[in-house]
Amino acid sequence: MTNNDPGKPSLADALKVLETAPLSAVQKRDTRSAVMTFCKALGLSPSDVPANAAYIRRKLEGLSYVALGLSKGRWSNIKTGILRAVSLVGRTYPSRNTAPLLSEWSALLAALPSSMRRKLSAGARYFSCSGITPDAVTLEDLHRYRDAILNDRLRANAESAWDHFLWAWNRAASLHPTSWPQTVIPRPVKRDIYVFPLEYFPASFEEDVKAFADRLANADLDDDGPARPARPATISTRTYQLRAAASALAHSGADPATIVGLACLVEIENFKTILHFFMKRAGGGTSSNVAQMATCLRNAARYVVKVDEEHERKIASLCRKVAVPTGGMTSKNRERLRPFDDQDVAGEFLQLPDTIRRHVELDKRAPAQKAVLAQVAAAIAIFQAIPIRIGNLVSIDLHRHLKQQRNSVHLLIPEAETKNRQAVDFKVPDYALEILKWYIVNYRHHLEHEPTSALFPGRGGRHKSVDLFSLTKETELFQNEKG
Repeated sequence: MTNNDPGKPSLADALKVLETAPLSAVQKRDTRSAVMTFCKALGLSPSDVPANAAYIRRKLEGLSYVALGLSKGRWSNIKTGILRAVSLVGRTYPSRNTAPLLSEWSALLAALPSSMRRKLSAGARYFSCSGITPDAVTLEDLHRYRDAILNDRLRANAESAWDHFLWAWNRAASLHPTSWPQTVIPRPVKRDIYVFPLEYFPASFEEDVKAFADRLANADLDDDGPARPARPATISTRTYQLRAAASALAHSGADPATIVGLACLVEIENFKTILHFFMKRAGGGTSSNVAQMATCLRNAARYVVKVDEEHERKIASLCRKVAVPTGGMTSKNRERLRPFDDQDVAGEFLQLPDTIRRHVELDKRAPAQKAVLAQVAAAIAIFQAIPIRIGNLVSIDLHRHLKQQRNSVHLLIPEAETKNRQAVDFKVPDYALEILKWYIVNYRHHLEHEPTSALFPGRGGRHKSVDLFSLTKETELFQNEKG
């Protein structure tokens, strides 16, 4: 993208205005140097780069100061200079707003936990600058603040900053209905929801899906069922895939009323149409999701529809064409692990349970409010020491799975409870055991709603669910406070 619109200012325009701007000679020099260094990194001239904060922010996020041979301090100075240049000809919003708060906003923020206060203070300062008091703020004002963050600020991760503000604002409104403004910010649905419910299709299709699920469960251990009954989570995934396949066919032009069963999905042309739908969503090529969809449909064709040999051969050929090599890690996992090549990052991760523990102990809130974060510290300590899936982690039972053996404690999870049917049998290292004991003695009982022996208590005397544990908002807020 270059600045092809002559009606919008470019960085070249900013450099012209810079000559007569009321800035010191040093500031002018640094601003000019920042603009030229940034444009050189992009391979563009200043006249080709729009003086638009949102555009420049996205470009900055795609550049590595290390690859450019710059120090972290120099890169920070460049961003400051670019922001100054953009502000000469366009709109900008400071990355750190230090404007004074109106007394009304200050009083409201003082009543909130520090984690929420951090997320809301910049917005409160924004409204204070405009003279907007809490009792006068409207949804339009809130959206104007959103636009300032997304369009006029150079600070990285603008979308994430708005998400955190939105969550904290709505949370404050629900926790303090008599004092906090009751204007709720609608949360947009970001997921592309394309999968129709089963009721969208004929009842016969739902019957076929149920037959497929019953076969996977193989509760009666029938000879024509799978050698090992599938777990509930696997059955849920496979039935969802069948529903997604039918939805893909409907989105591709098929009348939903004609999708009367699984046989319709595995007709060769329909099979191809479904794969093309998911390949398009994957960027035009295959992916692990496409390959898994093909395998699911092949199994449906073989075991439920019971197609003939020639039909099965054609389906198998299509499956091979979209197959994805399974050796090694996926690109997504490699991307997630890449930061750990930095020894400082790896060291911070290894110290994270202790870091969270210190944070919790310094927190002035009541123990019940700190218990969730203490729980996270215990979970991370276990993860660091013992390779188990999160489903097994959340279901750890104090009596069944943690066994005292002389001077040590072992985590024992039988084969029947693991996905790969391999038992977990590990000694809990002393450093992890210390965090566990701290959590159990001081905080676990604050999470119990009913008597339970679950290490991570949930509702109804059960352990916490995987989804709830994975999306712990306290962890997200802690990470942002530290970051």
